[in-house]
Amino acid sequence: MENLLRRLKYYGIGFGIGLVFVIVLFRQKGCSWTPGNRVKSAVLERIVFVDSLDMVFLKTHKITPKKLKKFILHGTVSFMDSKRSGNEKIYHFNGTLGKNNSFNCLLAYRENSAVVDVDFLHDKPQDYKRLEGNARPFLYTTKNWFSGKLELLKVLEKGLPVAPEKFTQLFLSRGTLNADCSNLDVQKPICYLNYPFGSDSVHQDLLLKTTWFQEKIEILDVTTEACVARKK
Repeated sequence: MENLLRRLKYYGIGFGIGLVFVIVLFRQKGCSWTPGNRVKSAVLERIVFVDSLDMVFLKTHKITPKKLKKFILHGTVSFMDSKRSGNEKIYHFNGTLGKNNSFNCLLAYRENSAVVDVDFLHDKPQDYKRLEGNARPFLYTTKNWFSGKLELLKVLEKGLPVAPEKFTQLFLSRGTLNADCSNLDVQKPICYLNYPFGSDSVHQDLLLKTTWFQEKIEILDVTTEACVARKK
């Protein structure tokens, strides 16, 4: 019995040392179940939107969606420097981005929303600046994102594709998030999405009222009327 306990003790010590080495030396890259990698996986299951200020940064530093995805996958999440409570969690990321070998930024994630955004200019949660104006999809997985009342689209434009996969393709290439109208930091976020239809010279915006349900952007209502910006 004494020998068995001694062996279990040695096994426990060895296992603990090995676990520390995996987490520390591989810096969240070796284990999919580490907290950092769980955050990364959750982020990449959503859509990263960028506003006009973000686009200036991305173009200046020649950052493509592929490079941003690599930054998220291989970067380090500092939980000590993050805001981990509330409906809107702000994570501190560090890694290599563009020409910056050591780059810090903030990444906002909402469990009940499809919207993720990156604040490239700040690295402290209290300084986080949320999306403004019309933000476009920048980084996302190619899949059918939409569900809900797609039949409402037929009323507003004859011939507009209502098949979820086709509408998804059109939204990702032409649509935007109306960040000023959307409530992203509440328990049940409501997002307003703009989709321009018609010709380039004469077009009108569809306004989609949506929520996040069962890993889909669920369409609740569709209108051509402008939305009212939320109070800041």
